[in-house]
Amino acid sequence: MRSILLVSVAATALTAGAAIAADLPNRSDPPVFAAPIARSANFDWTGFYAGLNAGYGWNTSRWSAVAPTVFTAFNTDGNGFVGGGFAGFNWQMNQFVFGLEGQVKYAGTRGTNTCAGAVGTVCRTTQNMLGDIDARLGFAADRALIFATGGVAFTNYSFTNPSPAPTAAWGAGSRTGWTVGGGIDYAVTNNWIAGIEYKYYDFGSSTSNSTPAGTNVRFKESESTLLGRISYKFGGPASPVAARF
Repeated sequence: MRSILLVSVAATALTAGAAIAADLPNRSDPPVFAAPIARSANFDWTGFYAGLNAGYGWNTSRWSAVAPTVFTAFNTDGNGFVGGGFAGFNWQMNQFVFGLEGQVKYAGTRGTNTCAGAVGTVCRTTQNMLGDIDARLGFAADRALIFATGGVAFTNYSFTNPSPAPTAAWGAGSRTGWTVGGGIDYAVTNNWIAGIEYKYYDFGSSTSNSTPAGTNVRFKESESTLLGRISYKFGGPASPVAARF
């Protein structure tokens, strides 16, 4: 009987101890939750910029006689260095970038050819200036901007017959036309942007009378350029409200 009583007391004590232990506060460390990773802001293309460009240009200059038709048509295709400066403004909305840009460039393109097969007679087209005012539409992928561009273009040509002497000239003058092209820009830093751009120019046809007076000649001009560009974007670092993906 005494043994049964001792066993009952021990069992009751163990049960009470377990109940008390269950009621004690949990001293184990709380679970650890990783802090959310902050997402960096995308580059903001909005703002003014200005820069320099340089590269290569090649043009087609088509000569044809109007009156009298004393020669068959021929080309004085030329090529040479093209480079200058540009400035513009971009405005970004989500992934799309809208802009306006103006360029003025020196053009050293010159083409020489035998005049309509005449032995010893040379004709030459010389270009010394090229410019344009363009609208731009781009797609931004953070620091990369792929863009299309197009607008009004202007240039200055001279058309001469340098040999044999005396030299005949059809004058030098400004021409207006249109341009279209595209390229890619990349923001190397928050302010410095590098890129490459291709453009096609078309200046249509014009007619001039030679000096001394003689043949009326029609000149049709078109051109392509491939230029590297570097620019400085005015303003601060990337904006937290820039394009979102």
